[in-house]
Amino acid sequence: MPRKAVLLAFTLFLASCGTPPKVPEAEPPHPPLQKPPVDTVFEQLKSDLPPERDLVRESYRYDRAISMGRVPGIKLHTYSPCREEKVVGFALVNKGSQRINPRGLEGTGARREFLFQYPDRAREEIFLSVLDDVRISKRYSHDNMFRELHFFPRRQLPSLVREGDRLRVHLPTGESVVFDAATAEIVDGVLDEQPIDFNRNRHARHGPRIRYRGEGLVITVAQRGEAPRRDRVWGRKKLAEIRYPSHYRKRCRLSPALLWDQRPKPGDTDPRLTWKLKSDDYLFDLVEKRCGWDLSALREGSRAGNGRRRSPGHLTRDDAWANIPVTVGVHSAGRACVPQ
Repeated sequence: MPRKAVLLAFTLFLASCGTPPKVPEAEPPHPPLQKPPVDTVFEQLKSDLPPERDLVRESYRYDRAISMGRVPGIKLHTYSPCREEKVVGFALVNKGSQRINPRGLEGTGARREFLFQYPDRAREEIFLSVLDDVRISKRYSHDNMFRELHFFPRRQLPSLVREGDRLRVHLPTGESVVFDAATAEIVDGVLDEQPIDFNRNRHARHGPRIRYRGEGLVITVAQRGEAPRRDRVWGRKKLAEIRYPSHYRKRCRLSPALLWDQRPKPGDTDPRLTWKLKSDDYLFDLVEKRCGWDLSALREGSRAGNGRRRSPGHLTRDDAWANIPVTVGVHSAGRACVPQ
């Protein structure tokens, strides 16, 4: 074949092939979302801050991660709206002490846990949950004794600061409760506790016996092996107990159905158990009507500000947590930001 013909055929062959497409370069992987410096956790824990909103956003109602070790001796509950880690609860656990939990000292696993919760950092769900796990039968419905305490007025999110061998917690009312840092026993403040009841007869066993003696109002509900907020358990009606100890010696009782939604979600059988009243004033209206009490002092306190300042006697974060080793880890990316 003539040389020119060969060159022409080769040129036509190359033209038919065209320019090979460029292979797109792979995007570099996104770096994992880093937890902020642990100082921000300390700052949130120690600060007396007002609630960030009145109602819990549904997408964040049960959103939390639980970790141990970041703050020594504290079980930490956090969530990450808008990719920013925030504290939504903390727990102090008594795994064994001479006065309150002697069985725990024997290695049975018995414990009392004080869990201060405030999902979505909202006023609606600020409360203290106390669990006594007696570890007798090893069955959840037999051994776990629950009590919830809801304090009013709800002026601030619970806060915590270390003072030497003590842990000081501020309740939603701004009042203090002091715990022994080593045992998680209450040693001072507006709450008293009685020892865990280890009665082997679960029907006669008392739930956590916690007494409030502050200036505010407290609503308590208790139940073994079930959600304390239910108005009916195992076919029996239940009552919530209301106390205003600084003004009235007698307690008042109301159906939990007046306070928490007992209707199930569509397609579900369990009740919602979400708070029904829009504000503290709505609760005060209900209690005044049903109990015959005068709550004018509480109404004034509810409007008097978002919280109280820490007294000069309280230690700063640098003083309280100095030289304590902490662990900073990595968590996955948070969900998309939801507007306030």
